[in-house]
Amino acid sequence: MNEILLEGEKGLYDCERVELAVYKSLPTIHAAASAPGLHTIKLLVTDRRVIVRGVILGDKQVAEFDFWYPDNGASATSDVLEAAAAGVSQAGGEYLTLAARSREHGPWRSDVVELSLYMDDAQRVAQMLNELRRTRPAIQLAETVTTG
Repeated sequence: MNEILLEGEKGLYDCERVELAVYKSLPTIHAAASAPGLHTIKLLVTDRRVIVRGVILGDKQVAEFDFWYPDNGASATSDVLEAAAAGVSQAGGEYLTLAARSREHGPWRSDVVELSLYMDDAQRVAQMLNELRRTRPAIQLAETVTTG
């Protein structure tokens, strides 16, 4: 997913397959699962934002969420990441929940967005994101972490 980075943006964590994603922004709730060869949910954490992308048949994008860190040059219509937390459910295993505030929304979306991603390393990613949100824009992480 590094092809979607902006000039000067650095990828810090790349998960090529999130098992399940649940999106909630009342009155709308959606869920999607990764199915090899058919649908894949990907997560990319950068030094500026969190990108979650759904693709079908390997390369056809069907959904994308960009949650920007506060005070990081996001546009007036961008979603801003407010919190990241990890948890464990009996049914789906480890998950990462991202909460963002929308600066602009329509009738089928509230100003609060919650995205739960069922994936390995949820606790570590939540800690990374909360640190990035607190220390923006001063943080400089040297290496990119990649998982599958």
